[in-house]
This record gives sequence, C-alpha cells and structure tokens, in this order.
Amino acid sequence: MCPYLKSLTIIIAFSLTLAACSQEVQTPRTAVTSTPASPSPPSPPAASPAQPTEEAVPITLPVLDALLADEGFRADLKSKLQLTDEQISALRKISSDEVANLRRSNAENQPGSAEAARQSAIEAIQRAVGNEKSEQLLVLAREHWNKGGEELEARAAKEAEPTMLKGPNAVPKDTRIVVNIPAFRMDVFENGSLIKSFKIGIGYPQFPLPIGLRKAQLIIFN
Repeated sequence: MCPYLKSLTIIIAFSLTLAACSQEVQTPRTAVTSTPASPSPPSPPAASPAQPTEEAVPITLPVLDALLADEGFRADLKSKLQLTDEQISALRKISSDEVANLRRSNAENQPGSAEAARQSAIEAIQRAVGNEKSEQLLVLAREHWNKGGEELEARAAKEAEPTMLKGPNAVPKDTRIVVNIPAFRMDVFENGSLIKSFKIGIGYPQFPLPIGLRKAQLIIFN
C-alpha cells in the first residue's frame, strides 16, 4: 500500500475512535420541568363601613315630647303602630311631665347621663304601650327625627338657598334661629334682622343638641 494512503487510513480510524469515546463518556442531560407558580391567595375584601347604631339618635322623653307635637308623627302612631288615642295621650302626658320637671329643676345642673335618660324613656314608653310596641315606636321616632332634617335640607337646596351660614358671625338673610355653641348664645333673625339674643345652655343628657339644620316651630322659655 502506498505510504500516503496508509497514513490517511490511520488518521481516519483514529478520528472515528475518538468520536466513539466521546459519545460513551457524554453525561446524559437531566430533564428539568418548571413547576408553575401557585397563584397568590386573593386579598380579603375591604371591611364595609360600620352602620350607625340606633343609639346614634337617642330618643329621650323631651325628644318624644317634641315629636308628639307633630301631627304627622301622631298619625303614623295610629296607622303604623295601631296605637289608640288613650295610649298617645298617655305618652304625651309622660313626656310633657318630664319636660316640666326639667324646667323646674334646671336641666343644665341636673345629674345624669344620656344613657340614663334614654333608658328612662324606654321604660316609660314600655309602661304606656307595652314592650313590643315600644320597640316599634322608637324606630318610628328615629325615622321622623332624621326625616325632619333631610326634608329641610332638600327644600333649602330646591330653593337655592344655603343650608348653613358661611362663618360663625355671618348674618342670615332669611328668618331663622342661629345657635352659637361656643358662645352659648341663641340669636333670632327675621328677614335678615336680629330681633333678640339669648344666653342659653348647650344641650344636656335628657335632650342632646342636634347638629346641623332643623325646622323650629316654637321657642320654649324656662
């Protein structure tokens, strides 16, 4: 054999041998499977705002006395609660007697708390109309108390008049009563003119002072 061909044959054979060895020592690849990421747990829903409790509008005997002066409230007591004229008269006597007692004893200096006044009203109402009717009456009283402010605000908005004065010393252009809480003063205006000012006590447990705009039909002097 020609020396050149013999050398070429040896080189090719040697190359094939190296290739075979390379395949034998090659490390097999390990299959890696990716685990899908678990979804994050849903966030808890936001807590809904707390609803106002029924004690947010405390019904005391003086408050009930003011509500019983409203013919619409008395009509609802008859139609919705089926109260008799005798029961309504008993409620009016109980509440008016409490108001008279507060006037005589100077309510501002009388000891007690709002909770005690509310509980006293509940017990007096229960004696007059019974436990079941008393619960219904308290619910109806709160509805009328809130309704009075809502109706007045709606009417003021319809007439394009401001519902509140723009500042503590602002003078209204209409007829209204302005209670200045920090000054312990009540001003009576008629058509924009100041008629009278009174030094007053601001609220007490038996008759909490309502905040905002309310309809006033009369002023009671001690």
